Amino acid sequence: MNMLNTRRRAVLLLGFLSIIRLGHAQHTLRIEVNDFLGAENVFLSGSINQWNPNDKDYQLKRINYFRTEITLHNLPAGQYAFKLTKGSVETVETTADGDDIPNRVINLRRDTAVLFAVLGWKDKMTSPDRFTDSARLAHALQKGFQYLKTNVDSSFKYALETFTLSSKVSPVMKAYATNLQGEILLQLGNTEKALEVFKEGLHIRLALISPMDSGSISYLYNQVGDVYWHLKDTAQAVDNYRLSMRWTPVYAYFHPLHEAICSRLCNMGRACLGRHQIDSAKWYATQSAQVGDRVSCLTDLFWGDIAQSESKLLTAIPYFRSSAKLALQHDHNLDIALQSYQRLAQIFAATHQRDSAMVYARRAFAIANQLHENASIGRSGLALASLFRDRGLYDSAIFYQQMVIESLEKQFSSEKERQALNTYFNEKIREQDAAAKKKEYYATLWRYGLFGGLSVLVLLAMVYRIRLKSRYDRKMKEIEMRALRAQMNPHFIFNCLGSINRYIVKSDTKTASNYLTKFAKLIRLILDNSSSDHISLDAEIQTLQLYLDMESLRFDGRFDYEIQKGENLEEDHTFLPSMLIQPYVENAIWHGLLQKEERGKLWIRFKKVSGHTLQAEIEDNGIGRKSAAERKSKDAVRQKSYGMQISSDRIKIINNLYKLNNSVTVHDLFDEQGGASGTKIILKIPVS
Repeated sequence: MNMLNTRRRAVLLLGFLSIIRLGHAQHTLRIEVNDFLGAENVFLSGSINQWNPNDKDYQLKRINYFRTEITLHNLPAGQYAFKLTKGSVETVETTADGDDIPNRVINLRRDTAVLFAVLGWKDKMTSPDRFTDSARLAHALQKGFQYLKTNVDSSFKYALETFTLSSKVSPVMKAYATNLQGEILLQLGNTEKALEVFKEGLHIRLALISPMDSGSISYLYNQVGDVYWHLKDTAQAVDNYRLSMRWTPVYAYFHPLHEAICSRLCNMGRACLGRHQIDSAKWYATQSAQVGDRVSCLTDLFWGDIAQSESKLLTAIPYFRSSAKLALQHDHNLDIALQSYQRLAQIFAATHQRDSAMVYARRAFAIANQLHENASIGRSGLALASLFRDRGLYDSAIFYQQMVIESLEKQFSSEKERQALNTYFNEKIREQDAAAKKKEYYATLWRYGLFGGLSVLVLLAMVYRIRLKSRYDRKMKEIEMRALRAQMNPHFIFNCLGSINRYIVKSDTKTASNYLTKFAKLIRLILDNSSSDHISLDAEIQTLQLYLDMESLRFDGRFDYEIQKGENLEEDHTFLPSMLIQPYVENAIWHGLLQKEERGKLWIRFKKVSGHTLQAEIEDNGIGRKSAAERKSKDAVRQKSYGMQISSDRIKIINNLYKLNNSVTVHDLFDEQGGASGTKIILKIPVS
């Protein structure tokens, strides 16, 4: 009796000490909040701070556009109630429909991290139709994630809205939209498109990389790994799980967020188990067991699978029982509880422990119904029908067989509905892709159009500038050429007046009158042609004839001349620069014919050598250039240097002005004995 009392006292003392130790324990509480409505300042208001709605010490820190967080240290164990506000009781959090929500409650017994979403704010409840695109997308994301596990159809509707809106908003919001879209696509069984969407979100996140986005990047790598796992590509799955682990933030190791880490480690271990690498699988299971402050239901489930793969069924049973218990009591993971019960039912049926098999099959059947998992309902129902039939309870066996049939019908109906939804969803995705491509096409077209327009404007400006400069240069050259022509006309007139003066001095009035008459006609022609840059060939020949007649009179008929024209020339329709040939004719007379003792002769020939080129030849039978140079007549040198220089300058300006190629060549002529017999000048003039 004394021994029993002593034991009771010891137990009571240990319990009392445990209570005291628990009461004095200090824990860390980390609260993470997804707020797609993007509140500027968020405060924690609760029992921890006397429900102060605007306590600066409990203001959540924004870590990205949609997420805020706060970490509270050295909190004693106990129950804490709170809500979130934006600084007053009028701006408290609400449901997505604007209704009040009950206080959030946490029973703190260990270091804990919680993650939840704010669905609405009391002061922000307005019609979504009045929202901006960003606000409407935020509202759709809130609703979509809210209904993801409870009402897939509603979540699907909001996911469709995110596809329409995500192309109109910032890359950050689009990245959040891909999370919901990928989850919906997975539930619809469209794994390939889900993989594409998750990768798109990952690409956006990595482009916007910041330390605050590590959790989102870790999540997306994990989702990509899950999709590859579903596609039986374990190598790719493991690679992405490892990348996910690399990006996992430290706070994720707190309960209950550490379940995600355990899931990745266990999946990597299952990949090893699938390759019969038992030791590696156990290593990952051990690593998973060390995450957080207690073992995860996922870890125990994996340990049980390892034991079962080694045919250690009795070793697997306690792991599966522990996994089911943890899933129901702590992790609220009905799917893991269902898998654990199914495995237990299989093991007990295989070991002919029918009563235990029936217990766990019934539990699996109940959870499958709760989750509306028709495939699991069918498997558990078949197991129960078989167990009841073996015991002779045919009514119960028929009941479960009927349930199996119904589950198959529901599964078939759900599959058809899922395929229809999947088709509709894919059409919406294609429409969005087409709209995005169309938008990008028009944007590209606009950019190229703008570039092309600017290029044309620049080109037009350059052409205008070039033409303006060309017009200016041409005007200057025309002025210069007119000035030279103005210099030539007085030079020629001066010579003619000198001749008239000599006739008057000699009292040869008849010859002076004849000369003056020809001079008047010549002046009239020169004045008529002075306003034009180009004159007809006929006018040029008339001018030359008058000039030659006057020179012949002046020098008492010491030379004859002959003007020859080609048959293919149209004199009235062939135009050339005025007074261009006369200086060469004058040079032939003064330096060739007048230096000769006997009577000389001058030939002027015009012929067309091509469509737009006129060839003019001035040939004399004078003394030649060499003899003329030896005599060095001072007057002749002066005449040559003046008249020929003007003519040479005019040819250069004409060539530059009209982009022509007037050429002048001089040929010395010789007789049969090799003596000088004259000079021939050939001009090739482009004509119009």
